[in-house]
Amino acid sequence: MVRLNPSFWRFCLLSLPLVSTLSVPQKPLVGEPEGGVTTLTSDLAFDDVEINSTDYTSLDEWNPTTWDYDVVVVGGGPGGLAASMSLARVARTSLLYDSQEYRNDKTRYMHDVLGQDGQVPLNFRSAVRRQINELYPDYSFWAPSKVKVIGVVPLEKGFRVYDDRGNKVTAKRVIMATGIKDVLPDKAGFAEAFGKGMFWCPWCDGHDYKNRKVVVFGKLASAISSALNLRKLTTDINIVTGGVLTKEDKEAAETRWPSWETIIKDTYNITIWEEDITWVERTAEGMEPRDDEFKVHLTSSYPLVANGIIIQVSTVQTSRLHKQLRLEMDGNSVKVKENMESSVGGLYVVGDANNDNSTNAYHAMWSAKRAAVNAHVSMSKQEYLDSVPSAMVAATGGDEDFYRSQVEDLEFQIGDDVEQLYKVLGG
Repeated sequence: MVRLNPSFWRFCLLSLPLVSTLSVPQKPLVGEPEGGVTTLTSDLAFDDVEINSTDYTSLDEWNPTTWDYDVVVVGGGPGGLAASMSLARVARTSLLYDSQEYRNDKTRYMHDVLGQDGQVPLNFRSAVRRQINELYPDYSFWAPSKVKVIGVVPLEKGFRVYDDRGNKVTAKRVIMATGIKDVLPDKAGFAEAFGKGMFWCPWCDGHDYKNRKVVVFGKLASAISSALNLRKLTTDINIVTGGVLTKEDKEAAETRWPSWETIIKDTYNITIWEEDITWVERTAEGMEPRDDEFKVHLTSSYPLVANGIIIQVSTVQTSRLHKQLRLEMDGNSVKVKENMESSVGGLYVVGDANNDNSTNAYHAMWSAKRAAVNAHVSMSKQEYLDSVPSAMVAATGGDEDFYRSQVEDLEFQIGDDVEQLYKVLGG
């Protein structure tokens, strides 16, 4: 048998044109676990389950020789759709799951998106899907409507994905565009008003309330920030703090906004109400932004009249896959690298769900594009490596297992190729 000098072999492999990585955190189980897929499907019915792939993966399943898709995309908003289109542009197949849980589902119109300002979100998504279907029918595929991914199991070089209809598919990579949910204060009228006159983003909705009455509700320091961001649109602003200001509230505001009391109250003529909101009452019959009008009922004082209401909200992940996969978190957000890859190699998290601190349609599409580029480049590199053993046997003879072990033993360092490629593409 012909054996190449190890140093020469390593030199050849380290000269590969694509240098990225796919880290695999688990090792295969040597044997078929009892219960198999039935046990896993049952376990995934629990919201906070954390799974070990070795509990459910046989040796044969650990390293498939064929894959159902190149990429599974989880989420059908702007991020998921952008990933699907970007992958199709380089002939990568994808299966997109859309549970139809959208953060902007309550809002009436999209804003601040080129060519789509004032568009109904549903119409935007539908138009994008039609375009993808027309242009890339051989590469972009869709799971049935409202089917939800309930499990993602890492394999040696990819993933097995389970849905709530009992189906499973394999893919070399996964892109999660699952988003986050806003958690509203438990107050009467808030759920009905949110997205329809009550909002948190001045860029998304603020312009609809230019020269109109706005109430800002929240902790003092954050409420001042929101009020200042609105002052170019309107000066008719009231701040409601949620209760009597504490020493800590005032100190936090002073640290962030020195001399706030003088400037906010006297210079900007913004009234600060040290009360809580008991309920919000919509007084307008029409449902267009121009119709919005509310009575904001306070604990002690008379109701405030407002056309728009800005609130601060906390958020949670829409999907529970981050818990199941034990992804590294940054607060309530999934921590990602610059290439949008999570702590599980080959699994990318894009849009609002990740921790690069931007929550808008542009960010969702940009981060999805970046993830798709990196996924494609890393798959190309992996496919190259997978072809090396048989190619070497054909060229020089020898034992294919030997060449395969040499590939597996090498530790490839992440190079600059992905970042350079992305910059060339204008990212």
